[in-house]
Amino acid sequence: MATPVDGIPPRMQMFLFHQPPLASGDPFLPSNGGDPADIIYHEYLHGVSNRLVVDALGNSTLGALQAGAMGEAWGDWYAYDQLVAEGLERDTATDGELIIGKYVEFGGQGLIRFEGLDCPVGSTAPACPGSPLTGPGGFTYGDYGNLLGVPEVHADGEIWAQTLWDLRKRVGHRLAVSLVTRAMELSPNNPSFLDMRNSILQADQVVNGGKAHQKLWSAFAGRGMGYFAGSVDGDDINPAEDFSLPPLPGTPTGVMTGTVTDAHTGVPLEGALVGFGGHASGFPGDLAALTDADGHYTITGIVAGTYPRVFGRGPGYDTLPKIVSVSSSVPTTVDFALRRDWAGSAGGGDVIDFNGPDFSSFGCGPPAIIDQSLGIGWNTKSDFVGGVATPKFVVIRLPVPVNVSEIAVDPTANCGDGGSASTGDFLLETSTDGVTYQTAATGTFGVANRGHLNSIPLNPGTTDNVQCVRWTELSPQIPGGFPSCPGFAGCTLMDTTELEVYGLAAE
Repeated sequence: MATPVDGIPPRMQMFLFHQPPLASGDPFLPSNGGDPADIIYHEYLHGVSNRLVVDALGNSTLGALQAGAMGEAWGDWYAYDQLVAEGLERDTATDGELIIGKYVEFGGQGLIRFEGLDCPVGSTAPACPGSPLTGPGGFTYGDYGNLLGVPEVHADGEIWAQTLWDLRKRVGHRLAVSLVTRAMELSPNNPSFLDMRNSILQADQVVNGGKAHQKLWSAFAGRGMGYFAGSVDGDDINPAEDFSLPPLPGTPTGVMTGTVTDAHTGVPLEGALVGFGGHASGFPGDLAALTDADGHYTITGIVAGTYPRVFGRGPGYDTLPKIVSVSSSVPTTVDFALRRDWAGSAGGGDVIDFNGPDFSSFGCGPPAIIDQSLGIGWNTKSDFVGGVATPKFVVIRLPVPVNVSEIAVDPTANCGDGGSASTGDFLLETSTDGVTYQTAATGTFGVANRGHLNSIPLNPGTTDNVQCVRWTELSPQIPGGFPSCPGFAGCTLMDTTELEVYGLAAE
């Protein structure tokens, strides 16, 4: 279900599932993904979440990591919430009954989801096997990125879907739907699971007077999203779980203070944000503060304890997370030295030219390559001609000329594309005037380069006084190359998630 901004019609496409023979000699049997209600409801819900969790321009901010996982989870959860409410499916005392795709899996073979929404933590039921990498029973926040060994929205979405089913059991169908839906409207951009936890708690205050507060916290804490859990944002691939309920009123609190500076120059940064991941979602009582003109900040009212994802960030600067223990007896001092990404759009970087299609209406256009997010990126077409991909380029103008010390790239496929759409062969060029370019690097990325920034060795004489950077994707990472097509995403698409430029402003 592709859902661009409001005003542009969405598009749903359903396909056949081809199942292996049930017995020797039987044919491969197709099943229509457009027949079962759970899958259709799931796909329609992408239209809901992508139109409610949006930026000021109406673009969906559900990226490819935690936020994207919740996008899949909401589809599963709303589907079974409706089917059970209508009496078309039953949620009995038996664990593991409510699994998406039972029809297309001929009774459920684990081809779409590992287990049902109704698998409690610690369940030993055969229908709640977990995943090979997590062990049996329902999933928790600490399983994020581990169900398949790498972050994957459908797999990781099971954590959130099971959490919401626990919530539904505690507060009932009607209130659960109200809170979960209202929370999408209250959510920050690109939310983490914890941001959405906080949004649901806030929705309870708005529509229910906070009456379900304790029940909601019980559901979240039971799945590892307790008070001391931590996540920087929806792009955090290393969230920390915790099973603690909120501290009681009157619990002693402490203070954290410090300074935020530029890592290269040591200059204090004004307007930088310091926040406690899991407690910085934009709601009253957040543990967050902006720095003053001297780069100083102070955060008060912090319950004593250890917080695993305390972060500093600023416009155009990469986020820096830390583990921080706060005392209630003496102030805690934590300083942050942040690294400037000169290509980052938040700091003045700009895409001034590109070729190929513009998928900005889906949030995957050329500017996404400089949004400092590893959850979404630039999506384009591979356009093979004679077995050779058509090179696709994007030109980034830096806000000032820079003496470059490093350029780092995450070549990962994004916007829902399969891994083979990740950039393989590449060309990196720099320019001092935006007219004449010189080759700074060429190379090839493979599977091991996906999911993180990769520092690219730069040719001598290509790093001084750089005003523009041109990044060209030459080929996708199709296993076996073009002769393997069709059958891989890279046969059609070619992506790069992020490009970042480090160094000092030229004199």
